[in-house]
Parts: sequence; C-alpha cells; structure tokens
Amino acid sequence: MATTTKPMPVFWADKARAEMGDDRFTSEQRDPLSQDLLAWNVFQSLESHSDPDWLAYRMQQFGGTEVSAPVRVQMWTGRDTEPLLQPSRGYVDTVRERATAAGATEADIAAFRTPIEVPVRMESPDVLCLIDVVMDTVDRGTKGRDRLLEIIDAGLEHARHLSKTLAVAVVYRSGSPAAKELSARLDQLRATLASELPHQPGAAKVQLREVSWQQLLRVWESEVDYLDLPSSPKPFLEHVKRNGLY
Repeated sequence: MATTTKPMPVFWADKARAEMGDDRFTSEQRDPLSQDLLAWNVFQSLESHSDPDWLAYRMQQFGGTEVSAPVRVQMWTGRDTEPLLQPSRGYVDTVRERATAAGATEADIAAFRTPIEVPVRMESPDVLCLIDVVMDTVDRGTKGRDRLLEIIDAGLEHARHLSKTLAVAVVYRSGSPAAKELSARLDQLRATLASELPHQPGAAKVQLREVSWQQLLRVWESEVDYLDLPSSPKPFLEHVKRNGLY
C-alpha cells in the first residue's frame, strides 16, 4: 500500500484549528491519515451541499430512511461543546454496581458520569445520528468500557430530550482489524441491545449502521461538484488515494 507522511490537506483549516484547539490540531496534522481531520473534511463539506434533499438522502446511510432535510452537522460535540452527551443515571448505577464489586471507589466511578465526545453529530427533523470514526483500531470508552454502549446510552438520553429517534453509525477502514471487530459487535448489538441496556426502554429501536471510509469517500467524490469548498478537492482526493483509502 502506498503511503505518504505529508499532512492531509484540510479544508477551512483555521476553523478546524479553532474548533479543535491548537494542540490537538497540530498533533492531528502529524498523522497523514488523521481520522479527525478526515472526518472534518468529509462531513463539514457535505453540510455545504447545494441540494438539501439530496444531502439528506445521502446521509440516510448513517441515520436510516427517516433522515430528511434539513440536515445539520456538528463536529466533536458532547464533552466540551454543547449539546452535552451525558451518561444516563441507569448506566452509571450499573457501572457502580459492577465496579464496587471489583473494589473501585466513588472517585473511580465519578469518571463514568462525565460527558462523552462524538466526532460527528448529525441532526435532521426526526432523527439524531451520532457517528463515531476510527481507522484501524477500535476506540474504547471511559476506562476501557464498550464505547458503542456508551454512545448509545448517552445518545438515547439526548434523543429523548429532542423527541427524536436515535441512530448510531461507525466509519472504519475496510479490511482493517477495526472493521472486523466493529462489524461483529454491531451485529451482536442488533440482537442484544435491549438486554445490554435494560434501563433504556428505547434501546431496541436504535438503528445501528456501519460505513467504510472507502465507501464514504466515493460518495463524497460523486458529490464534490455540489459542495461549497474553499479550494480544489484534487489535493485531498490524491492524498487519500495515495494512502490507500480508495
């Protein structure tokens, strides 16, 4: 696989730096396949699509067929940027019971009450969709817990407040260890989610979806003429192709 150590070209780099913070932005630029910057380029630009109805149709791959225009996208929200994604009381109580049995203290358990961050928050009139992004390895939740359950639990709390249904999607690199692990876990959760989050009565109705970066980037390229980009898409597309994401 051909790779490059050159930084990824970033659309609206000043805005990305402002939203991420200088340290995080600088750190991410050291990684030519930064999943954060990749997500920024793709999702931030998709929101600029000139046809809102067509964009909503495209975003159904993440949120299901109930996604409709207008679609709004926010990056890296939930922990430090509102709307916050707070774990439910039932989730924290379950963690406390298990952690206390294992010898944890209240100070240890306090971490599970903190809000969580999701890379992409997509909202349409009837659907809230939270999108996690990874590259080759699976991110873990607070203190190593199951990140998908963490996102679904907090997402259900927020979706209920908005009177919307919840969808949770994951983007990964096709063929990677993460792809195999996440795909298997999503298949399992489609059958077991209600029992794994018994304190969440709406858990069984959550839509769980998965999309590869390769698939998403092909969709993005097909829509590029309808996006309000600040510069040519060519350097970005050449970069992801050199790095095996196409």
